[in-house]
Amino acid sequence: MNYSVISCFLLSCISLSAAEPLALSKDYWQDEAFLKSFNGSYRINARIEPSVTSEQRSLLVSIQPLMAEGKREDALAMLTGNELAKSSAAIAFNAGNIQFELGELESAEQSYLQALKLFPSFRRAHRNLGFVYVRQSSWDKALPALEESIRLGDHDAATFGQLAFGRMQAGQYASALQAFQLAQLTQPQAVDWKAGTAQCLEQLKRHEEALSLLNEVIEARPAETSYYLLQASVYLAMNRPDETITNLDLVRRLGKLDAENHLLLANLHLRSGSSHLARPVMMAALEMEQKAAYGSVINLLEFASITRDWSLARDFATAMQKAYPDASDDKLEQKREYLLAFIDIESEDHPERGAKVLESIIKRDPLSANSLILLARYRAKEQRHQEAVMLLEQAVRVQGHEYSANLELAKVCVSTRRYDKAIDHLDKALKIQPSDELLTYREAIQNLAVASE
Repeated sequence: MNYSVISCFLLSCISLSAAEPLALSKDYWQDEAFLKSFNGSYRINARIEPSVTSEQRSLLVSIQPLMAEGKREDALAMLTGNELAKSSAAIAFNAGNIQFELGELESAEQSYLQALKLFPSFRRAHRNLGFVYVRQSSWDKALPALEESIRLGDHDAATFGQLAFGRMQAGQYASALQAFQLAQLTQPQAVDWKAGTAQCLEQLKRHEEALSLLNEVIEARPAETSYYLLQASVYLAMNRPDETITNLDLVRRLGKLDAENHLLLANLHLRSGSSHLARPVMMAALEMEQKAAYGSVINLLEFASITRDWSLARDFATAMQKAYPDASDDKLEQKREYLLAFIDIESEDHPERGAKVLESIIKRDPLSANSLILLARYRAKEQRHQEAVMLLEQAVRVQGHEYSANLELAKVCVSTRRYDKAIDHLDKALKIQPSDELLTYREAIQNLAVASE
């Protein structure tokens, strides 16, 4: 078995769902650093924000005892029940803060918008409105609000950190990294900023730095599975499959591994030659309520077939049909048919059945090069060389398959002692993809040609 080929195939068809941008952890909103920053926004900054009349100040002072006692609903009722809430940006803003703390995000949004309508350059209102949108995962709205707050002079770590998460969601990892670094200037121990920085470093291929940060992050929050998945993604990029398996298996045992990553874990087990470990993981992926993409399942079937574990491949194919009874993608269905034919022919269990399936595929799709080449190999084995050549001459015209088709044509020509023709096809293959191994093979055929003269 050519494991270098298998490894290349593996890396080309698998990915880790942790590569999706991290979200702010649920713990963040209760983090002491955030609460300190947010609660500071209740204080009036008369130099850059709306002035407060004596009447407005009196109302704000009157709710302080209620706030100190934790009676936020009562304090909110006093603010929203007062006519000043409609005309005072400061009152509307403070009402929004309480609503935010109570989790009444839609009401908080309206209060902050009201404050900005009355005072458009109200910096903290822009910032806290951005916080609302972040909690709602409305990043397209959050980013402009946070950016406007910074433009107006906000240098708070919470603002930069949440801006960084927003830029990650937009795929702007270099910009996100800059924002995270600014957030860490005043909150260097904030776990969310470290985790976000690690993901930016991973996306920017600075893997050693990412790994170092993730060790700190996991030590601080050992129960957060998304960090183990991110670390697994780094390990995978560094070609460290054993550590990747360890992390994925840990998340699986915690019951938090999704179907896509089940397939990845199974793929890694197959790559390491541990099909007995891959089997239960593969089957578990098919039984999950939230299914993996059908294409990902097909890719795993293909890899299982390449490893030539025929029993596993056939059992997985059977279970796959039950798990995806309504698969409607014609190309993926054709690929599944081809793989079943591949298993039948290469395992030598049902070669004639496999050949009939290939004929059916070719009838529907005359440019199915893989089917043409596989059927040609089978026909050559049956000594039906002329038919094999016809199939391969059809395959060699399909872009991207010229190398494989020429190589198979050379083999057929060798088996029929047409050495000069074989050398022609090998030269074409070498021109497409040079290799010492193929050059050695060509020299051997050249020697046969000379000996046969």
